[in-house]
Amino acid sequence: MKKLLTTFVVLAAFFVTSTIAFAQEPEQTPEQNLLEVQQAAKPYKVYCEIVATPKFFSNKTTVELDFGQYSNFWSADRQLVDEQGKTISFNSALDAANYMARRGWDLEEVFIVQELSKGDSGSTRQHWVLSKMVTDDSQITEGLRTKGMNK
Repeated sequence: MKKLLTTFVVLAAFFVTSTIAFAQEPEQTPEQNLLEVQQAAKPYKVYCEIVATPKFFSNKTTVELDFGQYSNFWSADRQLVDEQGKTISFNSALDAANYMARRGWDLEEVFIVQELSKGDSGSTRQHWVLSKMVTDDSQITEGLRTKGMNK
């Protein structure tokens, strides 16, 4: 009986000691945890579409960005705005593409859609497909703001 009691006491002491030693390991800060996750994350490609429409009676271009986000059909939620919420005006679709390139986006493809209506030549829309490598979805709109983001 003494041997059994002695074995039990030794095992209990070992268990308590190992638990205390394990509990005293330094904990990582949230910043260290985030850094480890980001380093382990594999980069992946995301896409954005610039839809450029010439402004009526102007030499400027209206630009909307499509990241695949929801937007009301009739709203201007996808228009680029500055920090004060004012719509950014571009000279052309190429001006907008250069703006996006400065924020890490690469050109993939360009195509033009002609929307015809009765009695006139209709309107044209340029579609510029861009891509960017990210490790987290929060990096997609980094450095960009649309009207929809201000709501």
